[in-house]
Amino acid sequence: MRALSLVGGLLAAGSLLAILTAVPALSAPEDTPTPESATPEAAAPGCDAAETPTAQLMCRDPKLAAAGAAMDAALAALGATTDDSGRAAIEAAQTVWRARKDEACQVTAADLADAKSVKARTDCLLRVMHQRTTALEAERQIRSRPIADLPLSVTGAAARQFAAPPPQVPPINRKVALSTLAGRWAKADPNDRTAIDDCRTSYLEIGADRSLTAVDPRVPQFPLTGRLAAEGDPIQKVAVQPVQPEGTTEAEAPLATLRLLPADSARFDRLILRMAPPSTFAAEFIRCR
Repeated sequence: MRALSLVGGLLAAGSLLAILTAVPALSAPEDTPTPESATPEAAAPGCDAAETPTAQLMCRDPKLAAAGAAMDAALAALGATTDDSGRAAIEAAQTVWRARKDEACQVTAADLADAKSVKARTDCLLRVMHQRTTALEAERQIRSRPIADLPLSVTGAAARQFAAPPPQVPPINRKVALSTLAGRWAKADPNDRTAIDDCRTSYLEIGADRSLTAVDPRVPQFPLTGRLAAEGDPIQKVAVQPVQPEGTTEAEAPLATLRLLPADSARFDRLILRMAPPSTFAAEFIRCR
């Protein structure tokens, strides 16, 4: 329980210096149950004091606790390869990652009471934490390999060789109309752009009549209903206007904006939804398969 509570506290605090200081304490005595051997029932009572639903879920689930401990260890190992300014940069990068993690794997108090939601949120957190741990370990390995240790392949007798310039990738030049956006879109992970929702309980749907509906019980601004502006360019930006009663001519402020990031094929397009200020919510979507 001590190791489990410590990992949850570190995740809530998000301080790299705290992580570097606390890593030795993660080595529990032999008679202390490890996160893998702990059960959710045994861990849950001590997790009620966690500050957020995400922290409570991290504390309750042994796999998440183990993934958190592995990421903490990777952060500590990476921090040991640099100085104070380098550790500050690592901490800043970790803060950005946590914000993206919270957006990609949002957990609410209601999710904790539903077994299906708990599994979906746990799988999402495990995926992004494993990806982050792998990236941290790869960066540490690069830093631990000095340039002087790299093999020297050019000799005094060798002819000078010039690297060929990288091939020019032609820009995507598809003509995109508003009708291209019609269909149902799933929220995507901004790290690997894979769908993180099932397109049934959480989705963005655009009709042939430019109507827009966004559904996600985890987002306070949703459900969102509106209509795309007729004069908008999807590649630049399209305003999402509120639905007005018939006979109303006065224009209202847009609810949000949409921007299409086109791919070679329409089925690989990405769609960025950004709520109008003062809201700061934004999300990336891909087409439902």
